[in-house]
Amino acid sequence: MSHLRYFSSVPIHIVENHDEVLPFIYRCIGSRHLPFNGNIFIHLDSHPDMLISKYMPAENVWDKEKLFADISIENWIMPAVYAGHFRYLIWVKPPWAKQLPDGVLEFFIGKHKNTGTISEGSEEEDGLRAQRM
Repeated sequence: MSHLRYFSSVPIHIVENHDEVLPFIYRCIGSRHLPFNGNIFIHLDSHPDMLISKYMPAENVWDKEKLFADISIENWIMPAVYAGHFRYLIWVKPPWAKQLPDGVLEFFIGKHKNTGTISEGSEEEDGLRAQRM
């Protein structure tokens, strides 16, 4: 079991696009300032940024250069979830943000057996799909 290191002061990084924060998070994981897996991620934003590129091969999460090239502002969180770095996501949003309903949602994320890309779903999504039919 590896021991975590501690920063003498909390690092602050200001980025224009939200996906630009992921390299800093990966550096903290690589330097053992964050655990490799099971982290809780708190996201303060009016958008969830939890999409996944339908063209991103799942194995790209293990190659940071390919990963950073594949992500963008709306789809950078779930690849880190797939890699196991984040176990829980807490989205703190303004009351007018309605992309996802308030409450606890459970997402299922994995490698699509036919395409080899990262795929996600949720019980909420299945319920909404059933209601639309």
